Amino acid sequence: MKTSGRLLKWDIELSKYDIVYKPRVSIKAQALSDFIVETSYTDEEEDIETWKVLVDGSAASTGSGAGILLTSSQGDVFEYAIKFKFKASNNEAEYEAAIAGVHLCIAAEAKRIELSTNSQLVASKFSGEYKAQEQTMIVFLVKLKEITATLEYFEITLVPRAQNPQADALEKLASSSSNDLERTVMVEILYCKSIEATHVEVNYIDRGREWYDNILAYKLYDALLTEKLEAHKVKKDSIWFVMFHGGLYKRGFSLPLRRCITAYESARLIEEIHESECGNHVGGRSMSLEAMKRGYYWPTMNADLLAYAKKCDKCQKFGPAINQPPNDLTTILNQVPFAQWGMNIVGPFTSATGGRKFLIVGVDYFIKWIEAEPVAKITANEVKRFIWKSIFTRFGLPMAMVFDHGSQFDCSFVKNFLSIYKVKFSYVAVRHPQSNGQAEAANKKILSALKKKVEDEKRLWANLVPMILWANNDKGNNWRVTI
Repeated sequence: MKTSGRLLKWDIELSKYDIVYKPRVSIKAQALSDFIVETSYTDEEEDIETWKVLVDGSAASTGSGAGILLTSSQGDVFEYAIKFKFKASNNEAEYEAAIAGVHLCIAAEAKRIELSTNSQLVASKFSGEYKAQEQTMIVFLVKLKEITATLEYFEITLVPRAQNPQADALEKLASSSSNDLERTVMVEILYCKSIEATHVEVNYIDRGREWYDNILAYKLYDALLTEKLEAHKVKKDSIWFVMFHGGLYKRGFSLPLRRCITAYESARLIEEIHESECGNHVGGRSMSLEAMKRGYYWPTMNADLLAYAKKCDKCQKFGPAINQPPNDLTTILNQVPFAQWGMNIVGPFTSATGGRKFLIVGVDYFIKWIEAEPVAKITANEVKRFIWKSIFTRFGLPMAMVFDHGSQFDCSFVKNFLSIYKVKFSYVAVRHPQSNGQAEAANKKILSALKKKVEDEKRLWANLVPMILWANNDKGNNWRVTI
């Protein structure tokens, strides 16, 4: 009774509204199909545009050829001329032109082609209006239909010769008697008469005078300056210079002839020595020695090289700051090359290929020759392998080797290995790495060069080690002469 009372109450309350109740009907098939069509995804059809081709071919007593004018779907126009090195009739030339035009469009990935020709024979036989009877014409027709069967759309249109002037001009060029058609023709457009053309001023660069011009003039032509002091100076300086193979060279006391180079060449040379693959951003004095060793000379080389090193951003950023006052030079205890080696380990670095993170370094105490090898682990076995491979087998057995107190050096495994070959070994003072200062200096050189060369590619440091050693050891490769 309570439920029916409530429903009656709601019926009275809702009677003032125009509410009509309709039961739910079943979904019709048409409504369901319309819904499926509206919600189905369909790809938009790709708009494939049409290429237009104008062709013409002919055979004459001077030769035969074909002219083809292609117009792409974007409106680009391409001209093509073909000269036949075989005998062909006029109808055969027309077929060859049509086939070549279709081939060119297919090579440009065209899918729809409209071909226009002034040959009624080709157009009518392709459409079926004429019937091919000669065997040669049948083969040409079959060939044309085969290559056009792969296209989505192809149509041949017959046009009068007067409406095909460009292809006709190309055909005449190809069928001309000229044999030199494989050439480049430069086309220039003149907008006014030659007598009315205005002169155009062109700026040029004058290299200016070089420092050796006066000496070269005196050597070649005995020409001197009018001023006596300058002429006397040129005569005096010319004694140190000699002409060799058409170039000017400077004599030296102990060095071979050095070629005199221009200001531009010297700038390129400085950059090559300082920043190339074989350069480790060394200082001005080292670069000066390197330039002389390579056989070059210009009078301001020392000042130019020092100034260049001071302006190098990487050298100023990563160069060592020496705060200690200079000390007197001390004598080398061992005066025999490769008789005493110092060893140390640098790292860890960013992991390179093969998991290499450390660098084992060995340096000779006499000529400062450096050997280094990137390794993944710093174990006693790696140290033994480095000593055998990089020192013993290359430079012979040394008299002594100096190590620090690292566990990979100060162990029975390495000591027994050196004792077998009668090599003395000693260790630096604890917490005093200056005792093996030569090895520390070698580490500093390698680290400085790596900082300047690696930049952002820190994982490539191991690949740069041979390059750095080459540049560093090349400065001491004359030790055999000085001993």
